[in-house]
Amino acid sequence: MDRYVYKRGSKQKDLLAAILINCLPTILLTIVFQLIPILIAAWYSFLKVNLMAGTKTFVGNANYLKAITDGRFLHSTLTTVQYFLLRVPLQVVIGFLLAILIYQPKRWTSLLRTIILLPVVTSMVVVTSILGLMMHPSNGLINAVLSLFGIPMQGFLTDPKQALFSIVLITVWKNVGMTMLFFLAGLMAISPTLYEAAMIDGASGWQKHWYVTIPLLSKTFAFVLITTTIRSFQVFGPILMTTNGGPMDATRVVVMDIYENAFVYNQLGYASAQSVLLALFLIIISLMQTKFSGSKGGRR
Repeated sequence: MDRYVYKRGSKQKDLLAAILINCLPTILLTIVFQLIPILIAAWYSFLKVNLMAGTKTFVGNANYLKAITDGRFLHSTLTTVQYFLLRVPLQVVIGFLLAILIYQPKRWTSLLRTIILLPVVTSMVVVTSILGLMMHPSNGLINAVLSLFGIPMQGFLTDPKQALFSIVLITVWKNVGMTMLFFLAGLMAISPTLYEAAMIDGASGWQKHWYVTIPLLSKTFAFVLITTTIRSFQVFGPILMTTNGGPMDATRVVVMDIYENAFVYNQLGYASAQSVLLALFLIIISLMQTKFSGSKGGRR
């Protein structure tokens, strides 16, 4: 598609006006519900805010100094990083393999695609509730199936060693369909002649994907990595509904700590400072991933 180039003239001005009018609702919603809250949180991070008394006291960088020395916040950050390291590779790899599986139309492709995308259109509350019941340590379906093979019952969400990975399984099952769609869109943009040339050169099925598909999907991989990373560091709902940060703080993530400081312990200023630190960390991670993917693309 050719890039639009603005040219002087009344018709061009009318077109620009139409574009701006159509974008105006999105721009206003973004400003009201995203930009303004971000600016308010940044300002509150320098204050000591008491929601009950309605008082605000300027404390400078005291909230930031408290955050970087708070053992509980550092523990929740480490737990979030562990969750990120578990979820992102698993979701990206499964999503990519599923996209390859259903890329070629077959008799069962439509049914499989529907099954994979069903959790995507289902509410996270419903998904978490269903899988939480299935992972029940004594009455859950998964343990009932495991017992048929002589495998002892697992604690899953009640076991500190298994709880975090159980949350990972819930979120991956919910979101892997969307990841598959991104890769599927990228696969459809690859010319079939490239695969034909690879077959003529004697490439096997996996070699075609290793030397053709993966390099050509580098931008898709970068996009999926960045978006999945951001969502991983923002995980909150499944943990609140299942473990509430337990057992023994095994699933206590950053957003859970921010939520409790803001609305349980009435420390909105400190929670705002934690939010700013989390945002800065995500920006750094995203820039690193973008730069790494860009440098790889430039060497091809």
